[in-house]
Amino acid sequence: MNEMDMWNYMQTAVSTGATQGIGIAIMIGLGFWISGAMYNSTDKNIIGKITASVFVLTVAVFYLFNGALVEWNLNQVAAGLSYLKETTEGISPGGQVIIDANDPGAPFSLMPNLVSGLFLLSVLVMQLSGIWMSKKS
Repeated sequence: MNEMDMWNYMQTAVSTGATQGIGIAIMIGLGFWISGAMYNSTDKNIIGKITASVFVLTVAVFYLFNGALVEWNLNQVAAGLSYLKETTEGISPGGQVIIDANDPGAPFSLMPNLVSGLFLLSVLVMQLSGIWMSKKS
């Protein structure tokens, strides 16, 4: 394996994450639509509330998993580049940037960074409040 293989793997992993991210964004939008429909409904039942809540919560898990998978892949690329740096004649300056910007070899973790966590929390609060709160007349 050489540095170009690592770059190609990283490109594939990031592209896959971006494609999945588009699907997750669409599902977040659907969650807002469901939440708005539930909020405006006069005859919500508990089954509908639970089902809608399960949907938005599973989309949140998909969001966390996708972000974690992209981060994990980048960390593994950084680990591979670190290995190449130690065992071959070196790596490019761009490869060193990848090593410095990531956590080489870090384990998979669903814990989001602060910005992603705040975004997801705000989405869930908006969606779940629309599902569970009643519209004031």
